[in-house]
Amino acid sequence: MKNVRRVWIVAAAIAVAVSWTATAAWKADFTPSTYNPGVGEGVSFAVCEPCLTGGTYTYRWDWNGDGVVDLETRDAVTTNAYPAAGSYEVELTIVDSTGRRESCRKGILVGVVPSFAVRDVLAQADGAILVVISIRVVASSSALGFVETLQQGWQVELVDTAGAMTNINAEARKLEVLWGSAFEPGDELVFSYRLYPGYATTISRFSGEMSGYASGVRFVSGMCGVLGLP
Repeated sequence: MKNVRRVWIVAAAIAVAVSWTATAAWKADFTPSTYNPGVGEGVSFAVCEPCLTGGTYTYRWDWNGDGVVDLETRDAVTTNAYPAAGSYEVELTIVDSTGRRESCRKGILVGVVPSFAVRDVLAQADGAILVVISIRVVASSSALGFVETLQQGWQVELVDTAGAMTNINAEARKLEVLWGSAFEPGDELVFSYRLYPGYATTISRFSGEMSGYASGVRFVSGMCGVLGLP
């Protein structure tokens, strides 16, 4: 059942133009073969070639988000493995023949986890941003939920709560979501909300974490998937 609700997260800044609305001729994007690989498991990272406009491109990969280029290649598909469990930010920077650069950053979660969440972000024709959070259950889990940091100065609309209990904390700028039921391997929960531009300059990045219980033990992890604008 869909539950639509809107609230304003008020910014203290003066209204300015929203720079992200400018449409680029091409953009950087990629897809990992899995968002939850095992330790030492090879993950394929595929550049979104339809997002490009032809020509010659160089792909620079930063596997852990530390700002250091770990691989520079012209191959649209490459592989990396992580030696330790944890949350990693993968950044792809694409450079075209004129020197123009575009970047995309996504999170992956390495290691065995009971459940994990993947964020997808889609630009809408009306200028809104649709955010979809998919929680994928790997092992028996309960009390699954997540907390998202809301963008200052943007209007928030809950689109599909998937039966979750929700709370929008405007003062702390937090979206709190919780499912009180128990879930089994293979279950998936899909939650969505929209952001509408208000008194904001831009969205620098998305931030949040998910949590739950497995075998009576609480677990917390970072969100996988998109960390910035589409």
